Amino acid sequence: MTSDASPESTKTRSYIPGVDGLRAVAVLSVLLFHLDARLLPGGFTGVDVFFVISGYVISRSLASSPGIDFRTFVGRFYARRIRRLFPALVFCLMVVGLGTTLFVPASWLSDTIWKTGLSAFFGFSNFALVLVGDGYFSPRVEFNPFTHTWSLAVEEQFYLLFPVILFPWIKSIGRGGSGSKLGSALLPLLLVASLLVSGYETAIANERAYHLLPSRFWEIACGAMLFRFHHGGRLMPSTRWQASMLVASGLATMAVGFAVSNATFFPFPGALLPVSGSMLVIAGLSGGPRGEPVANALLENSPIVYIGRLSYSLYLWHWSIFVLFKWTFGLEGPTEKIAAVVLTFAGSVLSYHLIEQPFRRSRFAARRSHAYVVRSGLAAIGLCCAISAVVYYARPVLSLSVTGEERTWYPYPWTPADVRLEGDPHDFTGRRLFVLGDSHMYGYQTLFQALREHHGLEVQLFSADGCAVVDLLRPSAPWCVAAIERNIQAIEAVARPQDLVFLASLRSIRLGNQWATFPESDVEAERRRIASARNRLEVDEEAHALVARLERRSITVLIDAPKPVFRSPSFRCSDWFNESNPVCSGGLSVERETLLAYRTDVMASLSRLERRHPLLAVWDPFPELCPSDPCTAFADGMPLFLDGDHLSAHGNRVLYASFVSVLRTVW
Repeated sequence: MTSDASPESTKTRSYIPGVDGLRAVAVLSVLLFHLDARLLPGGFTGVDVFFVISGYVISRSLASSPGIDFRTFVGRFYARRIRRLFPALVFCLMVVGLGTTLFVPASWLSDTIWKTGLSAFFGFSNFALVLVGDGYFSPRVEFNPFTHTWSLAVEEQFYLLFPVILFPWIKSIGRGGSGSKLGSALLPLLLVASLLVSGYETAIANERAYHLLPSRFWEIACGAMLFRFHHGGRLMPSTRWQASMLVASGLATMAVGFAVSNATFFPFPGALLPVSGSMLVIAGLSGGPRGEPVANALLENSPIVYIGRLSYSLYLWHWSIFVLFKWTFGLEGPTEKIAAVVLTFAGSVLSYHLIEQPFRRSRFAARRSHAYVVRSGLAAIGLCCAISAVVYYARPVLSLSVTGEERTWYPYPWTPADVRLEGDPHDFTGRRLFVLGDSHMYGYQTLFQALREHHGLEVQLFSADGCAVVDLLRPSAPWCVAAIERNIQAIEAVARPQDLVFLASLRSIRLGNQWATFPESDVEAERRRIASARNRLEVDEEAHALVARLERRSITVLIDAPKPVFRSPSFRCSDWFNESNPVCSGGLSVERETLLAYRTDVMASLSRLERRHPLLAVWDPFPELCPSDPCTAFADGMPLFLDGDHLSAHGNRVLYASFVSVLRTVW
């Protein structure tokens, strides 16, 4: 996604407008794909086109100065990289970071945004995405305004290595002996090694293959190798017809990639089409006789070339703007899409002319040493990163969302200063509550903290890795069986008779998630599947086995009955700037009878379990959360739910007295 003008070379034209035209094709394909994947299903392969262009252009840049020593060679290269790439990148990261702070509420959906954003300042956002397990096409990535910086990180990491790789070749030009052979062989050997790694990683670890340099190095290296051939006068058209055929065949190959590419097979072999197509186009553009064949002229007309010059800024801004639209007004309708595209081009033009170009042409920087530019640039990047980190941690104060009132919305273990406490202090001293469940277990943390501080209850949490425990909707998946077993064993190792194990999970049919509302047909199909006799038998027996196991140790088991669920997430549908978002069209209320009908099968299973197990207790929070018709996600203007099914901190406080009453009954 770099935006260098091509420097002089003895074998090729000093500036190739068509390469900027190729950049335009690449960035427009990516933009269309991100705007709506249906417009260009393989448009994400435009990134691979950028990789090839970068390898070619950077090689030309480095090869233009063969007569200098290694220290000067490297210093000049890094100084130019900092001046050309980082001012626009850092400005974009800071502006988008502020926009995220103002408009994006904290949630699971936004949890990895700042890990990615802060690491992007120093070119490590690709590692951040891999470490948090966010694959390129996962839902959370779609709502991360910094996701696209993974490809910039790959290029920046490549730049750290490439001068060292290319310098031996440059110094060996025109020389014989072993040094020349080593300098010539190093890049192709690394290219082949990367190709092998790419094939292996794509098969076993697609996230690593997609995001990390070892699996992507070969794409950039292909561009570098093409330049080396051109530098030697090879693979260049000798007639206008040859040039035209190379460009046309390359564009056709890229078009096939744009139409049919599948992320499952990426980057190998999926990236072969865009990479080979890009090499053909560059080969057709980079030499041969004067004059413009028709195919070349398509890429060398002024509007396309200008978009190519904007491509770096377009790439920086388009994704972030699209994602912020998704968080606020939505990006589904034609009006929102047009507005997002207009803002993208406007921001890119301003970025190019007011930030990119002034820093590239800065006379002040040009008069300073390369070491000074590198040191000053790194210091400025670090300072801007620190400022963005401060902005992020100030989110509760700066946020324009009502969720900025964290003690109301987020069920963290708050000190229970504003809870109407029940009973005598420390009346549960010496008692122990073990909590095992999925994410809904953490949805009770405000309640648990009140139990600790006011009642002296010891509460220990055991997460089942996102797996519902005694789900009663569907049998546990094999990995969930293993996770639950590990936690049960940990509890059994320390639990005593009369201790209480609370199995906290959803047990309700979801009507939506944090990024979409489910179609009614899908909900009804799931309901029918859950109600089938075979499924009911399997889930009942699984629940019976677990409860009986704890009961044999004289441990009481408490299970929460299904809570209300909603079609839209409260935290995304409570602000003026997201009320019209399509994700909010499902509303924050559901008919009481509908929700009672949805939980009929689970309640029947709980009744059967109670009859079989005298040490089993069922706590039903539904009446407290939905005392009248319809059930709503708010009560007296206060949120009961954070999203469509997880409780808010206020919801915890509403349920506090009910839960204390159940504990007293059990004990």
